[in-house]
Amino acid sequence: MRHRLLLILSTILFLSACSHVTHMRLYNGPELNPIEEAVILLPEEFEVLELNGQSVSDSRLRFRSGNMDLRLPAGEHIIVFQYKAFWQLDDDNHDTLSSAPITFKVNMDKQEQFRFLLPELKHYEAAENFTKKPTVSLVSQRQKINGSVGTKDNALVLIETKTPIATRYPNLEQLKFWWNRATYYEQSEFINWQKKVDQTSN
Repeated sequence: MRHRLLLILSTILFLSACSHVTHMRLYNGPELNPIEEAVILLPEEFEVLELNGQSVSDSRLRFRSGNMDLRLPAGEHIIVFQYKAFWQLDDDNHDTLSSAPITFKVNMDKQEQFRFLLPELKHYEAAENFTKKPTVSLVSQRQKINGSVGTKDNALVLIETKTPIATRYPNLEQLKFWWNRATYYEQSEFINWQKKVDQTSN
């Protein structure tokens, strides 16, 4: 019994800690100077599914209350979001609504700040209609990018496809991303390092 209480208490503390995270750097490697970053204000009802072809799985993004600042390196990114919200219908009934994946391809300037632009979803019916046909944009002072809505999976329907699934290489995408951000000197050093690796392996 005591072990179960400790488990429940630790879970509550964990969720509480996650809920108070107000910003998150959504990239690997050394922390950049804030002037090198762009920011997306992520509403509480949205989750990040993918960034530049890689799945994003972080409890701080899922178990939280309130908005969060997502910080990314300036440059081009492909980001996939999903609307997902818990609705209490009455004392005994609730529902969790979720949309299809919503993809944005955005080229961010340094210190550019984006916010979500979408219809007001103060009522369950409005949110339910939104999940069927979500219209969302990312807006900054410089630009407005409309989201591209994908197809929502239905766990009760088995889809047979004759088209082969394309192989994805997330590490390759990361290499391309950092190569494009590297200076000429850094690229030269990387090429020299690669030559040494090739000589060692031969």
